[in-house]
Amino acid sequence: MTECPKGDHEFPDEDDTGAHCDEHGVTLLWHGPPITPEDFAPEPHGRRSAPPAPRALGQHPH
Repeated sequence: MTECPKGDHEFPDEDDTGAHCDEHGVTLLWHGPPITPEDFAPEPHGRRSAPPAPRALGQHPH
């Protein structure tokens, strides 16, 4: 069971699609398998250069 982040208790309603706590109005929805440390591993090809710096508002590139 998953704990309600607003209270010191488990969610009263939980299934394979999500969890809900009526008392605190909190709903969590599951959108896939749990995140693992491997999900945050760098990609093998990596980024070769830094992204371009943002332009100031109102400046046009031409």
